[in-house]
Amino acid sequence: MSSINTKTVIFWSALLVSLTILLCLASTLSAYASSPAGFERVSGSSQCTLSIDLENGSTATGPNSTPTATTTEKIMNPPLIYSNLLNKTDDPSAAASTVNLFVPIATTRPSSLFARVSHPLHPLGISDSVISNSSIPTNNFYTNMLIGDRHQPANLYPYMVWWNQGVGGDYGLAISHTTKSQRVYGPNPEANPVEYYLNPIGIRSISFSAVEFDASMTMNLRSPSAFSINVIMAPSTSKYGSSRYLSIPLVQGTGFISGNYYNLQPQFKSIVGFKSLTARSSPRSGVRKYVAELRDGTSWAIYATVPSGQTFSLSLSSSSTIKASARVNNVLVQIAKIVNEGALDNHAGMYATSATVFGIATGSQGTYTIYYVSSGSNNAGRLLLFALPHHVTSFFSSMSSRALGFTMDSQTKGTMSAYSTSQLIMIETIPTDIKFAPWTSIPGKSANYTSRAIRSISEAAIMEVIQDFDAQTNLASMYFAGKALDKFAMICYVAHFILKDSIITATCLTKLKASFSRFASNSQIYPLKYDNTYKGIVSSITLSTGNSGDDFGNTYYNDHHFHYGYHIHAAAVIGYIDNDLGGTWVANNKDYVNALVRDVANPSSLDVFFPFSRSFSWFHGHSWAKGLFESADGKDEESSSEDYNHAYAIKLWGQVVGDASMEARGAMMLAIMKRAMNSYMLMNNTNTIQPPNFIKNKVSGILFENKVDHTTYFGTNIQYIQGIHMIPITPVSSYIRSPGFVQQEWTSLLSSVAPTLTDGWKGILYANLALYDPTSSYKFFTNSSFSKAYLDGGASLTWYLAYVAGVGGTTS
Repeated sequence: MSSINTKTVIFWSALLVSLTILLCLASTLSAYASSPAGFERVSGSSQCTLSIDLENGSTATGPNSTPTATTTEKIMNPPLIYSNLLNKTDDPSAAASTVNLFVPIATTRPSSLFARVSHPLHPLGISDSVISNSSIPTNNFYTNMLIGDRHQPANLYPYMVWWNQGVGGDYGLAISHTTKSQRVYGPNPEANPVEYYLNPIGIRSISFSAVEFDASMTMNLRSPSAFSINVIMAPSTSKYGSSRYLSIPLVQGTGFISGNYYNLQPQFKSIVGFKSLTARSSPRSGVRKYVAELRDGTSWAIYATVPSGQTFSLSLSSSSTIKASARVNNVLVQIAKIVNEGALDNHAGMYATSATVFGIATGSQGTYTIYYVSSGSNNAGRLLLFALPHHVTSFFSSMSSRALGFTMDSQTKGTMSAYSTSQLIMIETIPTDIKFAPWTSIPGKSANYTSRAIRSISEAAIMEVIQDFDAQTNLASMYFAGKALDKFAMICYVAHFILKDSIITATCLTKLKASFSRFASNSQIYPLKYDNTYKGIVSSITLSTGNSGDDFGNTYYNDHHFHYGYHIHAAAVIGYIDNDLGGTWVANNKDYVNALVRDVANPSSLDVFFPFSRSFSWFHGHSWAKGLFESADGKDEESSSEDYNHAYAIKLWGQVVGDASMEARGAMMLAIMKRAMNSYMLMNNTNTIQPPNFIKNKVSGILFENKVDHTTYFGTNIQYIQGIHMIPITPVSSYIRSPGFVQQEWTSLLSSVAPTLTDGWKGILYANLALYDPTSSYKFFTNSSFSKAYLDGGASLTWYLAYVAGVGGTTS
C-alpha cells in the first residue's frame, strides 16, 4: 500500500476497539500526527530503528468522559503511529512498497460448497449469543476451560490457572507458578539427555475465590480471542441473583492475574498453606497492599484498588484461607508472585484486558507489535509484561529502556523477561528470496544441474508421472491426500521449470489438476463442512464415524495447518506453473484455496467467519496442533517442519494470487518461526533456553505448553522423533534448519541409524542430510542400490534429486 489513509485507520482501529472508542480517539488525531515519529535509517544498513515512544495514547471511558484513577482504559491507535513511521521515512519508495501484514483475505461467508453443520462438541460456559457473534479459537491456551471437565489448566505464561472445583474445599480460579527447580525429569532423571521434563500441576499457591462460591458456582467465558479470554465466575443465581460475579481477564504474558469483584466478599485460598499475611504500605492512593508468605517459601502480593467510599481489609481466617472483612463492589484485586516487589508496586492498578497484533513489512524488513489494551492506572503508567526469549532477541532497540531487569521461569520456554510497557515491538528480516526453486543456506552452494543430473531427474520423473494420481490422493484422510497432492505438484514443478520438458509437464499437470479438482469441488470421500459453532472448515469424517480421533482429529481441529498446508502448497505450485503457461486455474480455484488459508491463518478479526490465526500463535512464535481435546499439559505440537511448511505454503500462495499482504505475512511467520523454533524445538549445542540435560536430543519431540517429551504420537524410534521435524524437505527447510544444527543432529543421532533403515524414513533422513552435506545426499539418491521403498508416501525421487542438485550436491 502506498499510504495508510483514513479508511485504513478505521479498519485497523476496528480490530482494537469499538466504535465508541474510535469516537474518543478522534480528538487526539492531530496530536498523533505531530508526534516525533519516524524510522531512522542506519547508514549502510537496511536495519530500521524505532525513534518514537510508542506508549503515546489517551485514557477515557467514553467519548466525552474524564479519566478516573481506577476505571480508565488506556487507548491508542497503532495504525496511525505506523502511518507516521511510514510518512516520515527518508525513503519515499519504501513507504510506497510497505505492506500491511493483516489485511483480510476475504470478509464474505465461505462458499456454499461447504455444507453448514453444528459441531458435535458444544463449547461449555459460552452462551449461544457469544457463539453466534464470535469466532472461538480452538487451538488456544484456554481450550481446557471450555471442554471436558473444565478443570485442566490454562497456561498464560508465566502463570498457570485453572478452575478449582472444590479440591481442598476451594472454589474459584487457582493460580500456580513453577520454577526450573521444580521440574520433573524422566524416566531416568540422571540420564543425559533425559527423555522428558514437565512441571508439576495442581500446586494451587493461591486462588481467586469468594465466600459466596460453592459447588453450585458457574464459570462462563466471554470475548474469546487469540491472546485472551474473559472469565466470569459467579455464585448460584438462585441464592444470590445475577448481580454478583468475579470478572478475570486472562491475557498471555501479563505480570498480574487480575480480577474485578462485584457485590462479593473476596476470599483467597491456598493448598500450599499461608504462613503469614502482612499489610504493607500502599504503593499509591486508593490501593491496598498485602503480602502472603506461603509454607513453600514463596511470597505473593495481593493488591486491591478500592473505589472511594468503600473499605477493604484482609485477614487470615485459617492457614489455608484469607478473607475480606466485607462484601465489596467494583474492587480490582491483583495477584502476583513476588520476584521484584518494587516493580509490582509501580505497576499495580493497571491490568491488561485483551491484546492484538499488527505489523508491516517493507521489502525484507518487517515489524510486528503485540499491543495490550489495558484498564486502570498506576505509578508507571504502563503494564508489567513478561516477554519470551524469542521476543527479547528480536526487540526494537527502544524496548531496552522498558526492561525491568528481572525474570520469571516459563513452563517450557526458558526464562521470561519483565518489561514495563503496553506493547511488545519486534523486528525481523523476512525471507523474501525463498520461493519455489531449491534454496540453501550453506555458504557457496548453488544449483548445479549437470547433464548427468538432468538425465537422472528426467528418468525419475518419467517413471513417477505414470503413477495413479487418483489412487494416491482420493483418500479418507485430508492429511495423507494432501501429502500425495503435494508430492505430485513438486514433480510437475521439476518437469516444467528444471527439466523444461513440455510432455512430462503436460502429463503431470493434467493428472494433478484432475486429482485436485476432486477436493476443489468438495467431492472427496469425506467432504469438508463449515462448522457454525467454532467457525471453521472441518473434515466430515468424525460426523460419519463418531470417532473424534479419525484423520488425526481433523474434525476436532487437530493439525489443520499440517493437513491444509500440503493442499495450499500443492495449489500454489499448480497455480505457479499454470500462470507461467497462461492458464486460468488460479482464478477458478482461488476461493476454495483461500477458504483453507482462512481456516488455519485468518489474518483479521474483520473476517468474522473464522477465528484470527487459528494455528499460529503470534505470542509463542509457532503453531499449536492440538484442537478440541482436553490436555493436562496444554496445547502441543509434534512437527515443527509441517508447521513452517504451512507458513511457506501461505507465502507462495500469496505470491501466486498477487496478495502482497498474504505473501509478506507468510514470510514474517517464517522469520518468527525460525527464531522461536531454534530457541525451543530445534536445539543447537549452544542452546541455553532448554535444560542442559535435554538439548542433546536435538529436537523437542512433542512440545507441550507444560511439558517437553522426546517422542512422537506414533512411535519412539529415533528416525520418527527426528524425522517428523524434517518432513517435507522443501526450499524453506534450510532456512529453518541451519547447516550446523543438521550436522550436529546427523553426527550425534542419525549417521549410525540411517544406513540400517529400509523404509521411507531412510529417504527423509538422507534428504535432510542435504541441508549440510548435499554431496553425500546426492550420492545416496543416485546410488545404483537405491530402492523406491526408501520413499515416503509424500516424497518423490524426482524432487529429491532436483532439490539436492539444486543446492549444489552434484560433483560432475
